[in-house]
Amino acid sequence: MKISHLATVLLLSVSTIASIGSIGFVAQQFTVQRSAVRVVANTVVVERMQGMSDALAHIPDGERHAAVVGYGFTGDKDLEAALMAKRRELETSQNARAEELATNDKRLAMLLAACGFNAIVTIMSALALYELAASQRRRALDRPAPAESITRPTAA
Repeated sequence: MKISHLATVLLLSVSTIASIGSIGFVAQQFTVQRSAVRVVANTVVVERMQGMSDALAHIPDGERHAAVVGYGFTGDKDLEAALMAKRRELETSQNARAEELATNDKRLAMLLAACGFNAIVTIMSALALYELAASQRRRALDRPAPAESITRPTAA
């Protein structure tokens, strides 16, 4: 086998390996993103607690304590402490979500690179195979035609 044939086979093999790697990256991109659920849930809780805190600010002082106790808190300070704790949980879940998105972006970049590499290698291999076929066709056309049997006129 010629070196050009070996190079073409090597390029096609690398293209196949890149295709297999691309499929693995695609599979990882479709994993369930669990961190989004925590962010949404924590956002809802923090917003409701913040709304309740804002609403309690408009209630007269004498009735505020009874309203806070009605929601299961011992006082305004307990409500503020719970709100701060939920905000920390929200921040933690947002950071986890940001890390997950960054990881997905890196995998997507690797997927795009593998697909681009695969496309380039496939195009190069196709051009190399075409070049080989065209050169063989040219060589076949350049060869002299096989000599036909020359018939000599016989004397009659």
